[in-house]
Amino acid sequence: MVTAEVIGILRKQIAAARENGLSEVSLDSLSKLMELVEEESEKSPAGVELAQARLEQFKSQLSDWQNENQRDHESQLELLRATIETSHLAIKSALLINGGAAVAFLAFLGTAWSRFSSASVKVTLASSLEQFILGVMLTGVGSGVAYICQMGFSGQLGKYSSAVGEVLRWLAVALIMSSFWTFYKGCSFALEAFTTGG
Repeated sequence: MVTAEVIGILRKQIAAARENGLSEVSLDSLSKLMELVEEESEKSPAGVELAQARLEQFKSQLSDWQNENQRDHESQLELLRATIETSHLAIKSALLINGGAAVAFLAFLGTAWSRFSSASVKVTLASSLEQFILGVMLTGVGSGVAYICQMGFSGQLGKYSSAVGEVLRWLAVALIMSSFWTFYKGCSFALEAFTTGG
């Protein structure tokens, strides 16, 4: 029996005794009241107070579990945001590096093309420009693949969305890394042309 129920029974019995005009309680009456409380406690299920304590403990554990899951979810969201921000930065960097190199190199070739007399030097310079342009194209395609990859991870590509997203993620990484490699190759061709062309 719960303590609140015992107090309720006691108050009910005291109120009934006052209605009958009693102002004092004899030991016999008090003994009868205790017997009544015992009878009531036998009617109620055993271990009610223990069950309530366990219920409160379960509620506490459930609340802790919910808070822990909420923290984990928020940290995963922050990690996802940081990953997306880093990938955007890589795409922008690759586009800026290759695009800037292509524009600058094109402007340089417009003024310096006639200074180089050797055909092999001109081919090497053209190959350098070709690498920069290829880097811009790879970055653009990588950006498009990254967009479709996000669609896959958000479940918009049907039954195999997650698998498609995983494949496209690595394809986007390979394309962006390739664009950095083409920048390196373009710079190598330009240096080769400058050293051989004098």
